[in-house]
Amino acid sequence: MDERTMIGQRIYDLRVDRDIQQGELAAAVKLNQSVLNRIEKGTRAARDREVRDIALYFGISADDLLGIPHQPGGIVLSPVERRIIERFRCLDHRGKSMIRHAVENEYDYLLDEREAAKEREKGPSSKDEDSPF
Repeated sequence: MDERTMIGQRIYDLRVDRDIQQGELAAAVKLNQSVLNRIEKGTRAARDREVRDIALYFGISADDLLGIPHQPGGIVLSPVERRIIERFRCLDHRGKSMIRHAVENEYDYLLDEREAAKEREKGPSSKDEDSPF
């Protein structure tokens, strides 16, 4: 898959995930719909201004739209993680609150499980072995 096809697919995926019609996006970034269609299909390269405007419209960086990995030391997201974040950004306050609550609960559960596993690896404590009960 060449670069033109990759960026076109990313734009298409973002648009479909957010339930945005092609004409709606084209109008928002001041493109003719047929031009956006060709960009999405990979038959026309996106120009710098178009990449910038589309990235701004979706609230992502141009680097993310272009598929450029983050700099070393930063967090590198898998495509699935990136998609989750993109969808999270579309949620209203209630939806975001529910997701944050679920993630915090799952993370706390994970920490509790890790702690329990460490305790099991240690085996019974010497205090337990000396107990007559």
